[in-house]
Amino acid sequence: MIKCPACHHEEYEGELFCSECGARLSGPWVEPPPTATFDSARLREISKNITPATSTLAELQQGQIALYISGAAMPIILEGHSEYLLGREGHEQLVPDVNLNLYGGREQGVSRIHASLRVDRRQLLLMDLGSTNGTRLNGTPLTAHEPVRLENGDEIRLGKLTMKITFNF
Repeated sequence: MIKCPACHHEEYEGELFCSECGARLSGPWVEPPPTATFDSARLREISKNITPATSTLAELQQGQIALYISGAAMPIILEGHSEYLLGREGHEQLVPDVNLNLYGGREQGVSRIHASLRVDRRQLLLMDLGSTNGTRLNGTPLTAHEPVRLENGDEIRLGKLTMKITFNF
């Protein structure tokens, strides 16, 4: 654990900002975080709403969404819900539907609850949920809490984590 230099609230190693006061936690006053270790059983854990697959657009079933995360071998396939929260798991926080910790989300600046994908009739909407490091669509920054319509093949960037999205509606 590290202490915020402004309010002395304790945060996990590697956090960029204090969850209490918002102060930046990195700098000469903060020791660098230790090398991360992962429980291999935890890494194999897959959410009931997420199914890894080697799908392409032509192979997606009706109602499926595929997230192709940069550097990942297989896409994440989403189906069965009208809305998905994108983010990373953190202590005592709401667990997102798509946990991007497994893809380096924490290191790449993904907030715990970063953005949402919402199915609205036959369209897909992306909305930044007030994330610390922002959301970009095809390189353009999004305004927090304003949904934008997605097209097949769009590039989404959460912090520094990049992904392509395809869907079949």
